Amino acid sequence: MKKDTELRKLLQSQRELRYKRASAIKKGNVALLDIGTSKIVCLVITFLNDNEKHFKTSENERVNNFSFRVIGASTTKSRGIKFGEIYEMGEAERAVRTVVQRAQKMAGCLIENIFLTFSGGNPKSSILKTSIKLQKKEITELDIGHVLSKINLDKLQENKEIIHALPVNFSVDNKHGYMDPRGITGSDLSADVHALGIKNSVIQNMANCLNKCDLSLSGIAYAPYLSGLSSLLEDEMQLGAVCFDLGAGSSSISIFFRKNLIFSGSIKLGGMHISSDIMQAFQVSFSVAERIKVLYGGLISTSMDDRDTIELPGNENDLYANRVTITRSELIGVIRPRLEEIFDELKNLLQLSDFDFLPGQKIILTGGGSKMPGILEFAAGFLGKTVRVARPMRIQGLPHATHGPENAAIIGLALHIAQPHDEMWDFKVPFEHDGDEIIRRTWRWLKTNW
Repeated sequence: MKKDTELRKLLQSQRELRYKRASAIKKGNVALLDIGTSKIVCLVITFLNDNEKHFKTSENERVNNFSFRVIGASTTKSRGIKFGEIYEMGEAERAVRTVVQRAQKMAGCLIENIFLTFSGGNPKSSILKTSIKLQKKEITELDIGHVLSKINLDKLQENKEIIHALPVNFSVDNKHGYMDPRGITGSDLSADVHALGIKNSVIQNMANCLNKCDLSLSGIAYAPYLSGLSSLLEDEMQLGAVCFDLGAGSSSISIFFRKNLIFSGSIKLGGMHISSDIMQAFQVSFSVAERIKVLYGGLISTSMDDRDTIELPGNENDLYANRVTITRSELIGVIRPRLEEIFDELKNLLQLSDFDFLPGQKIILTGGGSKMPGILEFAAGFLGKTVRVARPMRIQGLPHATHGPENAAIIGLALHIAQPHDEMWDFKVPFEHDGDEIIRRTWRWLKTNW
């Protein structure tokens, strides 16, 4: 009974977000928000006129494959955010208001509905297995909903809220590898579902912040998952690949196989820790350390680096103070150990995921940290795998300044909204009776139109 209650609550909450997504798309314009440790990015997208035919939805109201273009974009420095989570509500609220207002002004429209992505919340990634017996017959969508309703959610920690539940494999009569078993005849149906849970308090704080900004939350997606969607090639997602998202406050991995996310995890180490090391090593401010890292940083030392000098900013009020200089090799000597630590922790995460059993073994680097000179050679040598540094997919109307690996998550969010993957709550489960569904649809229509 408790299991059914938890499943009902999960399906209800996620389907409300699905319905909000469909309603937002029908209105035409929606905003996307990426709340990160170093920056907050907002995009406003509009859905094009050729989408009218897609509003003829099926009985479970799926709305897929929309074309869109970006009409507004804005970026601001994060305030009140650490490790992708809100630590100071007032500062975070002001930062969100600033970035949304700028994007609204550029788009020339008022934003009410917003889709959110972030990388915090101590994600918990689990593969949940379930099966049912059938009379020998052709499998229907109701059978898929039936087997998914048997998922045991108790394996996730109590303080976690599931934001993704992706069916990654179906088996019929012990034959594995079915992505869509509808129409297949069999008597035994099994399913593997990848469930990704995030701390309840983190999600609630994000929702509260948006409510204070008079914004309606229409959907949540996990940033490392979205970074993989926007950065991986189709063949890489099919054969198996892992995406390393190197952010400012945290770094994460997301593993894809057969075009589905099968594992995700993160560590609380990122680019700001490298800047902090530079700040302490050379006794400069954090902003100066960040600038030095971006302009002169690297990972592969050469003989020239011992002669290349970098002048550190001194005290502007003391004209007679000696100018302090460092060599680039000294700077690399500070950066490389921290990056080795980050990659070592990510490698440990990778070993927990059974990545070595996948046919594809490629590693794709994205995020702001992937722009570090020499990181391709460093990662290939350190991990012993084939490595590629990726730029996210180009989307229509996106400003050139926003099209970089540091914005892979929000670009992936736009793609995810336009072409969402089927999740557990997209299928009707047995305890949902047709009469109840009609009542719910009528109530939603009344709330929307009156």
